[in-house]
Amino acid sequence: MRKLSIVLFVSVVLVGLVLLGLGLVELGSTVAFLARAEQADARFAGAVARSGGNHGGTFLYPTFQFVTGDGRSMTFTSSSGSTAQPYSDGERVRIAYDPRRPEDARLLSFLTLWIAPVLLCGAGLLLAGGAVILRAGLARQRRGRT
Repeated sequence: MRKLSIVLFVSVVLVGLVLLGLGLVELGSTVAFLARAEQADARFAGAVARSGGNHGGTFLYPTFQFVTGDGRSMTFTSSSGSTAQPYSDGERVRIAYDPRRPEDARLLSFLTLWIAPVLLCGAGLLLAGGAVILRAGLARQRRGRT
C-alpha cells in the first residue's frame, strides 16, 4: 500500500509539473508574440461555421479584415469560436499581428491571449502543489500519532 501511495504522489506531481511546463511555454510564446507584434484595428467580416467538436454543434469562428502597417489588406479567422456570434457586421476590434507573418494575427483579448497559459499553469500548480501539501499534511498527522 505504501508503494502505491508513493507512485500515485509522484504521478500527480509529474503531471502537474508537465502542465506547469506547458503553461510556461504558452506564456513565453504569447509574450514573445506580443513583443514583436504590431497592433491594428480590424473589422468583423463574417464568420466561418464549423460543425463538430465535443458537442456536435456548429461553432462560429469570427473573421476579421485589417490593413498592415505597410498597407497590405489581410483577413484572418479567429481560433476561438462560439455557438453565438458576439460581433455585429462591421464592428471594429483591436488585434495584434506579426509584421513578418501578418496572417498570424490574434484578437487583443484575455480569452485569446492568456486563457491557455493561465489554465495550464493553474492546473499544474494545483496538482503539483496540492499533492505536495497533502502529502506533507498527512506526514505531519502520522508523526503526531506516534
